[in-house]
Amino acid sequence: MASETGNAGCLCGSVRLQIDGDPVAVTQCHCTDCQKSTGGGTVLVVMIPKSNLNIVKGSLKRYSKDADSTKSVTRCFCENCGTPLYSELEFYPSLYAVKSGVWDQDPKLEPGSAVWTSSAPEWHHVPSHLPQFPKART
Repeated sequence: MASETGNAGCLCGSVRLQIDGDPVAVTQCHCTDCQKSTGGGTVLVVMIPKSNLNIVKGSLKRYSKDADSTKSVTRCFCENCGTPLYSELEFYPSLYAVKSGVWDQDPKLEPGSAVWTSSAPEWHHVPSHLPQFPKART
């Protein structure tokens, strides 16, 4: 059962999430859509089963856009402060891609791969030990 406070949320506190269980995967995404939607050069996303995430407080706004993979990505964010919380990926229908920065405590997760490295900013160092994919991982 989800707690009343959750263990993750947005900057203003209007949205609280309860995220349980282990991630399926952790990856760095360098696609231009993630760069634009977060204002950063890379996003660390934590792939979790949809059943492991519950919204315990607040409501979200959603924005959908076709990705370069021709599948839709729906970005879910706080309607008050705009914090990007997670994405719904048409190409992974049973998972959410949760932004790593929304946890209250650092989940201490290491990326297992890097995707869309072809669009990574020159100033961003992609660790050489990670499996790297120039586009989406298929």
